[in-house]
Amino acid sequence: MNFEKLSAYISVFLPVIFLAGLTIVLGKNPWFSFTSNALSDMGSLKNPERGYFNGFLMAFAVITLIAAVGAFRSGLSYLMIFASVSLFLVGVFPEELPYHSPAAVLFYLLALADMVIMGIKLGRSGVSPGYLWSVLAILTLALMLYLIKARVFRGLAIPEMVGAITILAWFVYIGLLRLCSQP
Repeated sequence: MNFEKLSAYISVFLPVIFLAGLTIVLGKNPWFSFTSNALSDMGSLKNPERGYFNGFLMAFAVITLIAAVGAFRSGLSYLMIFASVSLFLVGVFPEELPYHSPAAVLFYLLALADMVIMGIKLGRSGVSPGYLWSVLAILTLALMLYLIKARVFRGLAIPEMVGAITILAWFVYIGLLRLCSQP
């Protein structure tokens, strides 16, 4: 199997990989609450089980990087490689360290900006759902900011998951586009 096809399959299966990894991490952190915590609380220096979260995040970022490189090579990404590197850095730097928050914010901004840019590019090339993806990325960022600013939840995990779900859905979409266009 060549790299293009492998990276497209990885794109399609990223949500399954994410869900499996998150399930394992949550099993090691029964105290975690989606409404009261940030996902990164599981990677805190104060958490003796932090290696599970941080290790999972770094491994997931490397897997995501493979999908992002494949998307870039196919002309379906400009910024997702950098978003993947930022995600890796979120795992490298626990939340108490100064580089953690900028890396986390940069991950979401780069990934969602890439979706906007690529959605417009796809729309202009005749793939009309592309425009919908651009709008979805903007709405996702707006919803995340609203949930955080309005303090709808005490923690950040739900806004983080809103962004993650949208980004993972995008990977599935571009993975399927790539698989359908390959012989």
